[in-house]
Amino acid sequence: MAYSTIKRKTCKCGCGKPTSLGYNGFRFSCAPAEIKERVGTKKDVAKRNKNARNKVSNLLHKDSEADKTKLLAMADKLFGDYIKERDSDANGNIICPCCKLSYNVKDKASDGTYIVQPLHFVSRSVYSLRFDERQVYAGDCYCNLQMYLQPEGEAVKSYQDMLVEKLGIVEVMRMVAQKRVVNKLSVDMLKDVIDKYKPK
Repeated sequence: MAYSTIKRKTCKCGCGKPTSLGYNGFRFSCAPAEIKERVGTKKDVAKRNKNARNKVSNLLHKDSEADKTKLLAMADKLFGDYIKERDSDANGNIICPCCKLSYNVKDKASDGTYIVQPLHFVSRSVYSLRFDERQVYAGDCYCNLQMYLQPEGEAVKSYQDMLVEKLGIVEVMRMVAQKRVVNKLSVDMLKDVIDKYKPK
C-alpha cells in the first residue's frame, strides 16, 4: 500500500491531533463553526473527496500521450490547491511573498478569477522545478503578473530575497541555473505528481 509523502499537519487549535482533510488545518471536532458551516459535514467532505479520487483515478489509468494536456492541468490544479492550503492560516488568509499584503483564498478580482495563486520563482515552463514546493508560494495574481512582465522587477527581487532567507543563496542560484536546462514532462512524471497531491 502506497502512503502519501505529504506530512500530515497537527490541528491549528493546538490539541496536537492530526487535521481533518478539508477543514482548513483543523480537526472536524475543533473547527470553528463558520468553517464547518462552509465546508459541511465529514460525510459531505468524504463524498467530495471520493468523487475527486474517482476522477483522478480514471485519468491516471489512461496511457495515451494525447492525455498529457489533461494530466498537466490536473497536476497543476492539485499542486496549486496544496500550496494554497499549506500557506494559508485557519481563516484561509495568505501573506504574499512579494508585496507582503494579506489576501483570502476565496477573494476574487473584478473579472471573477481568484486573487490567490501559486507563484513560481522559476517559471512554470521549467518543468524540472514546476512542482518543486521549495520555490512555489501562495501570493496574489497582481504580483504574479508583475513577475511575468518584469523578470528583473521589484516583485521578483522581493520573492528572491524571501527564498534566499529560507534556502540560502547557493540553492536559489541552482534554481536559477535550471532555466538553461532543457527538460520535458513525461506522462509518468505527471501521474506521480497527481498521485502525490490527490485527495486521500
